[in-house]
Amino acid sequence: MPTVRLVISTTKKLASRVSDALFAAGAGGLEERPGRGATLVAYGESKAELDALWKRAGRALAEELGQKDLPSARVEVDEAETWRTAWTEHLRPVALTRRLVLAPTTGDMPALRRGQQLISYQPALAFGDGDHATTRLASRAIEAHYRVSPGGALLDIGAGTGVLSFVAVRSGARRALGTDVSPEAVQAAQQNAELNGLSRQTRFVDANARVSGTFDLCVVNIELRPLLAVLAALPAAARRAPRLLVTGFLDSQLKEVKGAVEAAGFRPVSRKSEGAWRLLTADKSR
Repeated sequence: MPTVRLVISTTKKLASRVSDALFAAGAGGLEERPGRGATLVAYGESKAELDALWKRAGRALAEELGQKDLPSARVEVDEAETWRTAWTEHLRPVALTRRLVLAPTTGDMPALRRGQQLISYQPALAFGDGDHATTRLASRAIEAHYRVSPGGALLDIGAGTGVLSFVAVRSGARRALGTDVSPEAVQAAQQNAELNGLSRQTRFVDANARVSGTFDLCVVNIELRPLLAVLAALPAAARRAPRLLVTGFLDSQLKEVKGAVEAAGFRPVSRKSEGAWRLLTADKSR
């Protein structure tokens, strides 16, 4: 099958807004290519699929930014590539925290500084290659939590490739359970657990599976609309957790997310940011 990709050229300032519009329009994942500006790439099965995706996202962006500031976009069809693997050539090692480095198996092993640890992953069509601000925000918060309070358990809702669960156990958690709506993501996370020797401490299941057990920390890192839906229907095990980390949303969406967090029975206590992206930390309300 040829590679079919939607390529959007924008500015670094607008990249987060464009990304959010694409996810809201139905993009399953985005590749962010390095460069002076910002180039976002979404892959699909056909030109018609990606034309429709950009039509939805472009309409929303035009209402928000105006037609004048609308990014340029084009759909490319490359008969010589296979879209399910071509995007992996742009992946690179990413420092999730000062201590933990995430790297794809498709590239050379990065040189680690003293005290750094490597988390490896096999590229898959699931969120979690470390190259998004929210993954780094969540990783730093999880690491800080378990370095101070080791021995607990993480519930990772929207686990993707399993990265945040691996961060938790590498930072002192006894175990981690990840859930995801995508069977491909669950499979990828399980494979990455084996790759990192963490199969005994981590487990990954479908989002509809019954979640049981006690967790001292729950993290949700997904796009705004599914994020709000998850917060409105948190599993009982998540509601019992004393602390909740929520990210995947922009500063302009903070008020809406804060309200959903409070409605779920948690009290926001702090927030962190990277660029326009936010992470909210909340404790269980008494």
